[in-house]
Amino acid sequence: MDLSAVLSSLFTGAQAVGVNGVFQFVFPPEKAVWAEVGEQVTIRSGHHPTADVTIELDERDFTGILQGTQDVEELFANGRLRIGGQMGLATLLPQIIGAARRGVAPPEQVRGMNQRYPAPERASDKVSAGQPPLKAVERRPRSGLSVEEFRQHYVPQGLPVIISDALQDWPLFNMSREESLVHFAKLQGITRHGDYAQKTFSTERDFRSTSMAEFIAGLDQELEEGVPSPYMGNNVVPEQLLELIRFPDYFDRSLFIKPRIWIGPKGTLTPLHRDDSDNLYAQVWGRKSFILAAPHHCEALSTWSTSPQGGLEGCEVNPKAPDYARFPRAREVDFLHIVLEAGDLFFLPDGWFHQVESVSTSLSVNFWVNSGRGW
Repeated sequence: MDLSAVLSSLFTGAQAVGVNGVFQFVFPPEKAVWAEVGEQVTIRSGHHPTADVTIELDERDFTGILQGTQDVEELFANGRLRIGGQMGLATLLPQIIGAARRGVAPPEQVRGMNQRYPAPERASDKVSAGQPPLKAVERRPRSGLSVEEFRQHYVPQGLPVIISDALQDWPLFNMSREESLVHFAKLQGITRHGDYAQKTFSTERDFRSTSMAEFIAGLDQELEEGVPSPYMGNNVVPEQLLELIRFPDYFDRSLFIKPRIWIGPKGTLTPLHRDDSDNLYAQVWGRKSFILAAPHHCEALSTWSTSPQGGLEGCEVNPKAPDYARFPRAREVDFLHIVLEAGDLFFLPDGWFHQVESVSTSLSVNFWVNSGRGW
């Protein structure tokens, strides 16, 4: 394989997702190639003296990634792909590969990372605006909510609902934290540290590579006063753990994106934002609180996007303490407050704003769904 040619093609697509930096690839035992990405893409053999990110993996695994037979996050979780340097920049690697596969051309002017763009209107905004204001989120027992009713009522209208006693058939739900450590051994994840809540969706957050088992074993350790709780958020569920969970029946299995796992102590926080897919959020251990706002409040919440085309969207308004002087239209927003208990499954439709905080030591698994509603 001509590594220089492959990396040149790969990182030309990286310009389209706003990447800037030097990526060093090391293929044991002897091969090394680096790529510098900016207004131009430069590829050289050897070791770069000041690389921003170093990625070490077997050349066969790298070929598998490019061919779509291997997953970057799965290889990382299993220790077959090692990362050094700026973890925040490294987290863009799946996007870089995705852009290259789609054949995305670089823009005429390379946009910088961590920029904010106006949030485009979504179909869910229009649907939400045409409905009566939702004053509370229903809680339904799994035994009393059929798949047919869920699909006919909650999905078409984009209505959130909590489904209780939904994880009774999950092996992970039915084992103690200590028992689960056996299954987490040898796996690794990316943790967030410091002021990560103030840098939502930014690669400038303090990301670190962490053993999953060690992180779980240390969840109850006390931190210094004023030090934010570390968070192992939004990691792919490794293949070894898939047998411990169950995909919900409410959507066809083919529509699910790879499930993600979220682990952290009390106090972990994800600020108000919204995703671009339907979400089934399973609370396995502990409790989590959500503050919700309907999709049509986009402008009132001073929403911004991570991309000109839309996608992940954050908000300037703090739902716990809205600054009405700066954002007077925030008075229009009916914020809904819910708490998920262990065993709950929460349907969060596309477009709904949510702020999430751990009320206690927590492990959650979420399933984003390409439901294809189109609206």
